[in-house]
Amino acid sequence: MGASSTLPASGMARAGRGWREADLVLLGLIFSAVLALLARDGILSSGVTYSDETEHLRRTMIFARIWRGELGSDLIASAYGGGIWPPLYPALMGALEAATGLGVPGLRLVNVALVFSGFAFFTRSIDDLRLRLLSLVVPACFLVGTTTYFQIRPENLAILLVGLACHTLVRGHLFHSARPDPAPPLRYAALGAITGLTCLTHAVFALCAAYLSVLAFLDLRRRWMFVAAFLAVAGPYFVVQNSLHTGLVLFATTAEENLARNNNPYLNSHPRGVADDLLFAEMERRYAAGDRVAYPKPRVVPDNRYEQWLHDENKRRIFKAIALGEIRADPAGALQRLGERVVGLLSGDACLDDGRYGCLVSAGVDRAAYAVLVALGLVGMFAAGRTELRRPGALSFLALCGVLLIPMVLTQGLVRHFVIVLLIGAYGGLMRLGESGRARPAALGDGRPGA
Repeated sequence: MGASSTLPASGMARAGRGWREADLVLLGLIFSAVLALLARDGILSSGVTYSDETEHLRRTMIFARIWRGELGSDLIASAYGGGIWPPLYPALMGALEAATGLGVPGLRLVNVALVFSGFAFFTRSIDDLRLRLLSLVVPACFLVGTTTYFQIRPENLAILLVGLACHTLVRGHLFHSARPDPAPPLRYAALGAITGLTCLTHAVFALCAAYLSVLAFLDLRRRWMFVAAFLAVAGPYFVVQNSLHTGLVLFATTAEENLARNNNPYLNSHPRGVADDLLFAEMERRYAAGDRVAYPKPRVVPDNRYEQWLHDENKRRIFKAIALGEIRADPAGALQRLGERVVGLLSGDACLDDGRYGCLVSAGVDRAAYAVLVALGLVGMFAAGRTELRRPGALSFLALCGVLLIPMVLTQGLVRHFVIVLLIGAYGGLMRLGESGRARPAALGDGRPGA
């Protein structure tokens, strides 16, 4: 009898372990179905690049040449690209290209794998199995409703790193309360290193790093390794950036240009593409007319690059002047454009050649999937905020999404950045819901004598 009764128990244990892996199996099936659709449309086999994916591919190929041993000051300066994008993503993709010769189709498959890994980390951050299975709606809507995850873009590496950071935060119980903090310091070191790598992937995460650093300073004696690891990883590039440029630079030099493009006086009478061309022409006209500051040459800038460097630094200054002048001249219009950026983020990119080149399923289905993703992100964000109000001083997914939204709303509202906010919000809400589900039975059990 005893022996026979243990067999069902062991079978149930094996079945339980199998169910624990069901989320990853189903996630893999979802991605496999999407890959089949992309292959059907010829996207994974095409060497054609889209929009600024072309520039990311160009930098990847420059880094591939560097990894193959073609070292030279001009090549390195070209890889730096004026600090427009941080270097981690093209350096990694360039290393892969140098080692394997994958080409555009292979690099796109690598980007899909990065996104899959990020979703796996997000999913595994949720304790409750039912919530984990429910969370599979998020990647399904993401894969149908967006189309940058299969391109050669740094946002795909960012999704992996943000998913890994959330997994480290939740599983390591980091920033769980204001003080005292029982989490081991090495876990904070791991999170600090991941945060630094994320900033070296995309500058939009700089304010997130600042928010986490503020939380670290609330209990610096136990959390100092977060700050130390972050500075060790991201600090050298930050120092190099700010020694090469005038003014404060947070990992990229495009803030002024993006501010000008979204407060462009020519937008009042011209479509976006024409208005951008006129804006750049106005900047060049002002520079040629003598609107320039003769900044001293930094020691690290070669003599033959000084004129180009001076042009680029003045370009940032002129763009900032154009944007601030337009905001002062028409504050109501600036607020209207800010509202339009918010609406644009919520409505997503059109399923057309001007932003979405083709539909994964159909125009209506793709837009509906994006709308569901927005709803899941916003509901999760504020659901997390409700539970986080009871823990002042601890990490808040709502606050994390808020600081990440600041540069998107103020400078450039790009859907491919906004979807990362939605992922943090959706999964953050599910993580907090799972934590509250664990806390309620514990509280009930404590209230019963003899329980």
